[in-house]
Amino acid sequence: MAVAAGLLLSLGAARPAAAEEDGLRFDEAIEQITTSPGTKAYLSGGFTNGTDRTLDTVYLRIDLGRQFTLPDAYRNCWYSEADTEIPVNRVICRLEGAVRPGRSYDLYLGPASIGLEAGNGRISYRMSADRGDVPLSPKARRGSGLETLAFTERDRAEGRVRPAPADPGAPVTTAVEVGGTHDLAVNGVTLRGRPGDVVKADFFFVNKGPGAVGASFDDEPDNETAVVAELTVPPALEVVKSPRNCRGSRTRAKGEATPTTTRYVCWQARLDQGSVMSPGQFEHFPFTFRIDRADGTPGRIAMPDRREFEDDDPSNNSAAVEVDLAGAGSGSSAPWVAASLLAAVLALGGAVLWLRRRSSAARTTGGDR
Repeated sequence: MAVAAGLLLSLGAARPAAAEEDGLRFDEAIEQITTSPGTKAYLSGGFTNGTDRTLDTVYLRIDLGRQFTLPDAYRNCWYSEADTEIPVNRVICRLEGAVRPGRSYDLYLGPASIGLEAGNGRISYRMSADRGDVPLSPKARRGSGLETLAFTERDRAEGRVRPAPADPGAPVTTAVEVGGTHDLAVNGVTLRGRPGDVVKADFFFVNKGPGAVGASFDDEPDNETAVVAELTVPPALEVVKSPRNCRGSRTRAKGEATPTTTRYVCWQARLDQGSVMSPGQFEHFPFTFRIDRADGTPGRIAMPDRREFEDDDPSNNSAAVEVDLAGAGSGSSAPWVAASLLAAVLALGGAVLWLRRRSSAARTTGGDR
């Protein structure tokens, strides 16, 4: 409480109200910004004194979505972060100088940082001549810069001033549209070998960026059931080993040449609900298969069709899993190893037999002497 009281005192003593309804209002702001995660958006603004008196101090309040921030550059501004009581990042500035009746003024607010995990949001602005209209959070901190946020008088040119909102108490806002937020993807795999070969396949669920994304893809308290990949195994393959965070099932199709279809669902194993997937972060699903028969029918790896992904590029949300029966085996190959061992045994046996024959021949020759 002492900290908050000190901050309130530093803003100045309370004055008679001259709020929005009296004609002091923020009236010039960028209507919409289209940007990307991890970038900066430069904000300008302005206000008009519609009252009949000169104001020597006015207060500006800026509310930003949680994933947007303004640098604490101005020493006459106080900055607080979103919490359970105030769900926005808030900036309150005390602007000093003669604000004359009927005159308009420009402000340069500086760059707003767009977080890596940011989605669409908004920034809102309010003006007041009453310090009581802009209470500070006890956690607010004063700007660390040497400069003060200042205003300059401007001409009231047509097209620059935003029309007054229908609700006099409503703030002026800037809509922030964050495009290209994230691209989630899975990868295709081609396995090469012959029937009997044991082959390995690595599947990935990856965030290709450019922004981060919340790691929770369902309503559960953790990601034990947050399925992010579904694998339909090609009919030529038999699963030898599957990851611990994948679960398989078989379904029998009536009247089909291939009697069963093997499917696996895979979920994230290392990210809790409060985490984010940064650009380049991935989940890894390593499988080991055996090629059981000569069947070139492909399988498929795919992300579930769910709105929670909010993916910007659905073209890489699924991919083929193919079996190339003409190629050489990839990974360990049991028949090849067995054949190699058999060849080695035969070669060793032949060498032993040759040595025995030579030794016998040598003894026979020595006896004749």
